[in-house]
Amino acid sequence: MLIILSGKMNFQGTIKIDRIKTFPIRTSGGNSPKMALGIMPTRPALLIKIEDSSGCFGWGEIWANFPPRANTHKANIVEDVIEAHLQGFSFSDPREVQRVLRKTLSVFFLHIGQSQVFEHILAGIDTALWDLALRHKGVSFTEFMGLQSARARSYASSINAEDLGRLIPLHAELGHTHFKLKIGFAEHGNARIVESASRLAPDGSSIMVDSNQSWTLEQAKIALRDIEDFEPYFAEEALRADAPLSDWEELAETTAIPLAAGENVYGIEDFLSMTCAGLKVLQPDVAKWGGVSGALDLAQIAPEDVLIWPHFMGTAVGQVAALSISAAIGKSSTCEVDVNDNPLRTELCGDVIAIKGGHVELPSDPGLVHPPILENLMTFADQI
Repeated sequence: MLIILSGKMNFQGTIKIDRIKTFPIRTSGGNSPKMALGIMPTRPALLIKIEDSSGCFGWGEIWANFPPRANTHKANIVEDVIEAHLQGFSFSDPREVQRVLRKTLSVFFLHIGQSQVFEHILAGIDTALWDLALRHKGVSFTEFMGLQSARARSYASSINAEDLGRLIPLHAELGHTHFKLKIGFAEHGNARIVESASRLAPDGSSIMVDSNQSWTLEQAKIALRDIEDFEPYFAEEALRADAPLSDWEELAETTAIPLAAGENVYGIEDFLSMTCAGLKVLQPDVAKWGGVSGALDLAQIAPEDVLIWPHFMGTAVGQVAALSISAAIGKSSTCEVDVNDNPLRTELCGDVIAIKGGHVELPSDPGLVHPPILENLMTFADQI
């Protein structure tokens, strides 16, 4: 899948980790996406900053959208458990840190029933270490990876039913050609919202749907059958991520709509098993599993007929990391951008997610992501 040779991902020199700090943040402004899981009453998030012994730094994002105080919970775990294992650790490639932490702490997190929380933390750490390593080296992600373009393709995501008439035309003008809807609600018919969106979408564009794991196999068969005539580009999480592979296989055989999933899949082996069960679009989330390293490694070995479209919903820090993955993969990959108002995406780091021609420019300065503006970071500091 990935065109770029792994040999180009060659970090040089040794970096010694000196300080780790987490920043639980939150905004109550903006507009929450409505999903089968429920409404987000506020937008919590968790950033992590890692500094080396020379004072160079890197920023990452640990997934913390749910529940409302997930950010403070995970910040406490980083401080109480993870920090002691990172301080003083020397590495060249961020993957080394993930390997050591997994070997050292995986049984601990299994014992306390928080293995997936551990994955979220590892993902954020990996992104921060990529940012740190690139700053230490004095190069941007685009330069380090040898990319011909410093832009990433994006698509409009999480469009609420009542906002279709406003947001689809708006984002079509910004160059978006793919529009993802949240479906699976009791209050409106799935076919009705897809039909409305299809009428609004420009010729040549595509609609996708996301039901957030809310259906059983039989419910998914019926729901997808009802919207097949609108030819969705893919159906995301039509089943639970942990549904038997036989269920995914059966659903893939009974629908013409390509199946997508990945934000709740953990590990390359599990991703590959899903492709064997019929998934055509993999959606790793840079803040939930693997970080940048995991997504790029997955792209190296994914089957050629499978797309990788990164999943993301959070702050500008993680959003730029996710966009960078799409840029590295190339034209076959498009990254999700939540279109609902969210100051953590549009204000925290400044106006850095500007969509033009359906693309977003990656940072040109050394590093992976845009660091938060200190004043804004303090404004959004969580008071809970």
